[in-house]
Amino acid sequence: MKKGIVAGTYRTTAGAMAALVAVFPPLERMLIWVGGKVWTWPRGGRVYRSVADRYAGRLRQRNNCFRRIDIAGVSLMVDVTEFTTSTLFFGRAPYEPHTTAFLRRVLAPGRVFVDIGASHGYFTLIAAALVGQSGRVFAFEPNPRVAGQLDAHVEANAFGDRVLVRREALADAPASGREFFVSTDALNSGLSTLTPDRIDLESGVLSAAHTVRVDVETFDRWRRAAGVAHVDLVKIDAEHAEDLVVSGMADSIATGCIDHVICETTTASRAHRALCAAGFTPEVLEHAAALSNIAYVRRR
Repeated sequence: MKKGIVAGTYRTTAGAMAALVAVFPPLERMLIWVGGKVWTWPRGGRVYRSVADRYAGRLRQRNNCFRRIDIAGVSLMVDVTEFTTSTLFFGRAPYEPHTTAFLRRVLAPGRVFVDIGASHGYFTLIAAALVGQSGRVFAFEPNPRVAGQLDAHVEANAFGDRVLVRREALADAPASGREFFVSTDALNSGLSTLTPDRIDLESGVLSAAHTVRVDVETFDRWRRAAGVAHVDLVKIDAEHAEDLVVSGMADSIATGCIDHVICETTTASRAHRALCAAGFTPEVLEHAAALSNIAYVRRR
């Protein structure tokens, strides 16, 4: 009984604080300043994150989500309520910092980046800023709602001259109207996939009741049709479909037209074995619970 009262008081207090900031927008700057100080504190950080989550919810309700923030030295206009940007905005905790640093090492004006599983465009936007007007970014995102968010991000940053958003999924064979599982997690739209994981199905994050039909292409067929002769960096985050994506880019890998790959996978996967066998050297960038971001650099 006592625990319930404490929890209820905690939620009410966090909600009231979020509401206060929403009513008086100038308080947002103070909220962000506090977050930079207490984000990692055991108790104070937990309270602050609760307030920030509720405030982010209010921003979404009011369609007032975009703010200009600095991401690894790049100034971008982004939706700060998304899972990739909210921790940086509210707590100065960057998303996948080692992966971001790898992009900064590899990409420069005039280069080509392919983002497979681009979600709402965190890495697409960073890459677009790095490659400049003379470079090109191809962003694949088959989830219709999230692809719309990606379009909005590209437009907000005036990157339409260098970013092409594609709504196909990439896999090992072309297909029309393939079932695509859409994430039901309100805080993480990036879990959507062609190949749902058993754990996600059992938890209800993915289910047969929440699917859409999408077209599927292979990387090799797309690259030939698009006339892309060389790619400096490919990033693959396909939520357990990475093996299929790499299988569909076998010709491009074999001909040596790809210099670097970042793949969310494991060292036991078919994707990892195929890339290593093709002459890439792996480097683990970020560790996650089940999958890691691994960079593969073509050996010269």
